[in-house]
Amino acid sequence: MKIIKCNKKYLDQLADVVEEYKQFCGASPALKETRDFFEKLMNNEDSVIFIAIDESENVLMGFVNLYPSYSTIALKRLWILNDLGVSKKFRGKGVAKALIDKVIVYAKETNAVRIELKTHKSNRNAQKLYKNIGFVVDTDHIYYKVPIKK
Repeated sequence: MKIIKCNKKYLDQLADVVEEYKQFCGASPALKETRDFFEKLMNNEDSVIFIAIDESENVLMGFVNLYPSYSTIALKRLWILNDLGVSKKFRGKGVAKALIDKVIVYAKETNAVRIELKTHKSNRNAQKLYKNIGFVVDTDHIYYKVPIKK
């Protein structure tokens, strides 16, 4: 397995794995829209996407999508780990851990103050992984959201 920054060569495979991830999260299928969305992210450099590749078959195993943000208090960049998905075929093989390890190295390389993420309360496997890697639950803050209606 190798971890690389995603490029257009892998866009179609990325869209397929993102679709798997979205459906796991309860979203409806929308392959073309997903592909277009990620192509736009890449073109505009709005996010950093790392992918895990099975080198023997040149197949995309999983992805992680990071969005940049900043801490005014620390006067530094921080990264929001917004999406992490592994194809069903490759789950349980250390792909998610390898992707997160790459994210941590990248955060250090970019002098980030931290990486933030959220996961669903019921996603115990993800929670266990994050804790084992060294993420801690933020008990100092409350997360809010407001839906924006069309």
